[in-house]
Amino acid sequence: EEKNKEMEKTKQQLEEKIKEMEKTKQQLEDKNKEMEKTKQQLEEKTKQQLEDKNKEMEKTKQQLEEKTKQQLIQILLMSGEETVWRETQHSESREGEVAGRRVTVVETPDWFCSGLSEKGLRQDVGRCVRLSAPGPHAFLLVIPVEPSEGVERKMLEKMEDMFGEGCWGHTLILFTHAEGMRERSVEELLQTGSQELQQLVEKCGNRCHLVNVKDMPDDTKITQLLEKIEEMVSGNRERFYSSETYQEAEKQLREIERIIQKEREVEERKLREERERREELDKNVQESLKMMEGEIQQHEGEIRTLNERTTELERKMKEERDEEK
Repeated sequence: EEKNKEMEKTKQQLEEKIKEMEKTKQQLEDKNKEMEKTKQQLEEKTKQQLEDKNKEMEKTKQQLEEKTKQQLIQILLMSGEETVWRETQHSESREGEVAGRRVTVVETPDWFCSGLSEKGLRQDVGRCVRLSAPGPHAFLLVIPVEPSEGVERKMLEKMEDMFGEGCWGHTLILFTHAEGMRERSVEELLQTGSQELQQLVEKCGNRCHLVNVKDMPDDTKITQLLEKIEEMVSGNRERFYSSETYQEAEKQLREIERIIQKEREVEERKLREERERREELDKNVQESLKMMEGEIQQHEGEIRTLNERTTELERKMKEERDEEK
């Protein structure tokens, strides 16, 4: 009887241990599911936030830059045609006679915020130069009076990346008033503008002009702009942005491609390492679960053995009692 009680106690202890291990196993499985769910939620949330942000930026770009820029071209060429907004896919050339001068204006896509690939950007820069052969006399850097956040910094970085430091001698900033925007003077813009805007203006030798695209300005405003451009051109050693300069720009853009490719490789490596880390974690969890399952099976085997021994002892004890009778 004492032996039987001891075996029963051992059996109960083993059963309790198995229950405890089963509970731990379930907790690990629940934790694993929770981690996977959290990971999926974070990935979906991040993806949605990025998509929403990109859509918002694209919408702002179209409204504040493309439409305003196309209205501006109509004004520069003194064209009375009604402006119909369209997205500029690649550089396009238009000509007109303004204040007794034959003027060619090349409209470019948004080189600073668009979805152009580096290869597409390089090709369009070349197209722009060819359309303005023997080369553009001036770059008109169009900036809305209320620019998107960080747009000046992007212009600073991109212009030098594409054309090198020498491009600023050929650049004039053109501030544009659009519909619904408060009238402001150039002086007010510069006083209240960001540090990046002030740096950009300084880079361009403080050359800037303000055009109101809400209404067709008089000839005087456009003539003043042309005079500023002519003064800038006459002050340059090269009167236009030459093909030699373009070759240097191509070199600059190839370097940009190399840097972007390197950054992409670094990001891919980080993602790969993070994926490997998660896989290693999943592997460790699975191995822990397998070990626990093995221990549970072992203890279940011990319980079966104890049950068999208990049954055998009970049978023998019964036989002994029967013989005594």
